[in-house]
Amino acid sequence: MKTLKTTLALTAVFSIISPLLAQEPDSSKKEYYIVGSQAVTLTSIKPGKASEPPHLAPLPSSMAGMNKGAAGGLVNAGATAWGVITSGAPSGSYATAYASAIPGFSFNWGNVSGWKGPKEMIYHTVVTNLMGINVIDVKYKISFFYDGSEDYSGKSARLDNYVAQATGSSAKEEAKVQGRYITNFTVQPVSINIKWGWKYDLSVKMSDPMNIGTKMNPVAYLQASLNWIQSTPFSTNGGTLTYGVDGKGNFKDLNAQEKSVKTNVPEIQPSALPSVSWN
Repeated sequence: MKTLKTTLALTAVFSIISPLLAQEPDSSKKEYYIVGSQAVTLTSIKPGKASEPPHLAPLPSSMAGMNKGAAGGLVNAGATAWGVITSGAPSGSYATAYASAIPGFSFNWGNVSGWKGPKEMIYHTVVTNLMGINVIDVKYKISFFYDGSEDYSGKSARLDNYVAQATGSSAKEEAKVQGRYITNFTVQPVSINIKWGWKYDLSVKMSDPMNIGTKMNPVAYLQASLNWIQSTPFSTNGGTLTYGVDGKGNFKDLNAQEKSVKTNVPEIQPSALPSVSWN
């Protein structure tokens, strides 16, 4: 009787597992580990609206960017680099990592208003092998708050300080300084589906902030490089995806721009060979 129960139990387990095993791809074939095609596409855009960015926890000193900058310059008061996906799983650092672009001199968050966001872009990465199987299927989200401004109007000691540092001269009665800054720039995983035998890593490295406006009306700009690596037991490939955002809420996919430029370059026609006479 005991033997019969054991046999019935094993039969039941096997009947459950067998269909699952039948659905597993044949990873013994070399085509399983070879990329047939891959694409990164923008699947969703959420425009920002007037809102207050959440107060994020202070970053560990190992992740924090420079908090001091040249007079009148912009600095990243957040992280300079962090992981998003590590070996096919969410990285431990992405949840608390963010970047920002704000003035590097006596910046007062309490006086900043007009924030909009978060503006969000969701990208979808799909890698398909030669067997037609999507071995890597990943979505990640880029988001940021923008348009935050500290309005210096009229004659004040703070305005004097700003203008003196930004322009090297004293403030005038009618002077008005109004910047456009960025905060809470993040890159986070949305969904991850990696097949057996494949690995995928995605990390972020931030550029130093730039001012693409004027000294009196600065507009912050941040550029993010997303470094990706995909690998199998037999090969490893990688590359970089680059995106730019500014304090007015503009988002630039520099990869798409580069691809467009390459696509629109006219084909180079070989020049005619000069005629040569051997007589």
